[in-house]
Amino acid sequence: MDIRIAIGDAETADGGVEHGAVLRRYAMAILEEELDLEAARAACIEAVGESATVQAASIIASFDGINRVADATGIRLDSEMAGGLGAGISEELGLQELAAARA
Repeated sequence: MDIRIAIGDAETADGGVEHGAVLRRYAMAILEEELDLEAARAACIEAVGESATVQAASIIASFDGINRVADATGIRLDSEMAGGLGAGISEELGLQELAAARA
């Protein structure tokens, strides 16, 4: 799996995940108003079915909610996650370039 699919920078469109491109498109449409949610949802249902699409939506909502709470409370990464594997992931995804990461 290529974790860079999260930022749209994976070597392949699906990031090495079955239906990854469709799922990423659906996630982005849920999170960004200017994207066509109806079309993304229809494509996701066609690719993985209604049940998996509902599961994907609940996972997207859960992660978004967790991130909003963490951002609102100013939670920082713990030292174990900030170094080692966490630092590698952060560097690969360019997370330090986000304004919230520097704040």
